[in-house]
Amino acid sequence: MGTRITQLQMFLMLFIAQTGTVFISFQSPLIQIAGTESWFVFFCLGLLFLPHIWLFERFFQYFVWSKPICIMYAGYWFFICVSFTGKNVYTLNVWAFPETPVLLVIVLMGSVMLAVVLSKPSTAVNLGVILIPLIVIFILFVSMAANDLIWTNLLPVGQLSLGEFRKAVQPAQLPFVGIELYLLFRLMQPEKVGFRRLFLYFAIWFAFFLYMLIFPLAYFSLKEFELFPDPIIYLLRSQEVTFVERLDLFFIYIWLAWSIVTISLYAFAVIRLLGLMGILYYKKIAVWMTVLFIIATYFVVNKNAIQFNTKVIPYIHGIFGVALPAAVIVFNKIKGRTNAGRGISS
Repeated sequence: MGTRITQLQMFLMLFIAQTGTVFISFQSPLIQIAGTESWFVFFCLGLLFLPHIWLFERFFQYFVWSKPICIMYAGYWFFICVSFTGKNVYTLNVWAFPETPVLLVIVLMGSVMLAVVLSKPSTAVNLGVILIPLIVIFILFVSMAANDLIWTNLLPVGQLSLGEFRKAVQPAQLPFVGIELYLLFRLMQPEKVGFRRLFLYFAIWFAFFLYMLIFPLAYFSLKEFELFPDPIIYLLRSQEVTFVERLDLFFIYIWLAWSIVTISLYAFAVIRLLGLMGILYYKKIAVWMTVLFIIATYFVVNKNAIQFNTKVIPYIHGIFGVALPAAVIVFNKIKGRTNAGRGISS
């Protein structure tokens, strides 16, 4: 029987997958290029998110999940999991668990991910619900810095050259990573998704990332971003509260849960692709993929690998999030092939 989800579940899964990977780290590479105009670059690029996801909704039936397409996207999402888990573990090692062996942290995260994908599909689908109050708490914590913001840090704008704007577009694309998951999740959602629902999701996504960009930009000087790879953590560290000694460490634990749910959703997506390829007995494959995930992640938990992945991911996203979907949809529309009648086995 095919896996079925509601529209609310679909959008929650998509939001967690898109935010849990980059929301603390996309600011620095963007600000180092665009400076005070970073928010304007993201504002302009972010407006394209709505037509992007609308086009996916309009033509998703023409994105036929053939075996080669499934294999390519499984490899891409595996790479995303490894890359961002490597970044997460590196940050955890610096901020929260400096004495804990890196391999142990990776094994623990990989074990939770494996447990999720081997359980019922409803586990992964509903896992994001536990993050809703944590996300609200996190936003409230960031908002505590509102009185210390220097709004003139957002000016001037309109002074970037065309070449500088193009360079800034690359890191500004990082929040778009994961949008292609919509094409897969949409197959599990049988009802038509109206434009209002798409606009509401866009508004939440857009407001969240713009908020995460403007607050550190207005809080720190531009020179400080050369020293801060994760400005949100530094912002929280500077806040003083009475109920916890270090607010940044409290956030680290929220972010750890967020990260685990995120990689579990990507792993869930890969398992669904195995179902589309007709591989129904996937448990052994899932175990071996987890072993490979642990080994691959261990070798990218270093500064050089993290910086390389940050630079290359926007280009790879351009292929899997834009170019390949467009090519597949156009090709299948011409051929008259659709996903009609295809379900995702559970």
